Amino acid sequence: MKYLFYIFCFLYSISTFGQSKKEKKDIKANKIKSVTENVTEFENGKEVTRKDSYTSYDKDANILLNEEFKKDGTLKHKEAYVYDSKGNKLEVTFFDAADAQPKAEKNYKLVSKYDIDNNKTEELEYSAQGKQISKTQYSYNTKGYKVLEVIFDTAGKLTKKTVYTYDSKGLRGEKKEYNGANTLLNTRKYTYQY
Repeated sequence: MKYLFYIFCFLYSISTFGQSKKEKKDIKANKIKSVTENVTEFENGKEVTRKDSYTSYDKDANILLNEEFKKDGTLKHKEAYVYDSKGNKLEVTFFDAADAQPKAEKNYKLVSKYDIDNNKTEELEYSAQGKQISKTQYSYNTKGYKVLEVIFDTAGKLTKKTVYTYDSKGLRGEKKEYNGANTLLNTRKYTYQY
């Protein structure tokens, strides 16, 4: 019974919080191709079992597909991933089913580009219909630390800018966020105790 509890905790942490390096290593070492999480609940004195989630992996233990299901068995949320040969996420497609209340489904796709050092340099967001929603560009200093993040709307107009600075040890010193008019919105300063 104790063993089953640990397996449940392991599977729950994968589906809820993403993969830690240890979990990814365990998935790869055990050549796990997929994990299905079933939930058994008691309704009107009877046990009812349903599929709650499904996750599949590639040979490098990267998540290829993650699905979550509603109590009635219909799809609630889905994420599909595409990676390059270095394990960088090139594409992530998201699907969220509409609730009973009238609201639009939230479906979109993120497409990313990386530099030779595996730093993400660009991320494009597309609607379910394939229309570009936004474009985010990232810049890095010579040590590989992200120093600038700028977001543009569909017309190419700047909507947000974030500037990062670092101390001599490479630890983040400040994070400044600006709106599309280049007006400073807030500053976060980081203090470290050694």
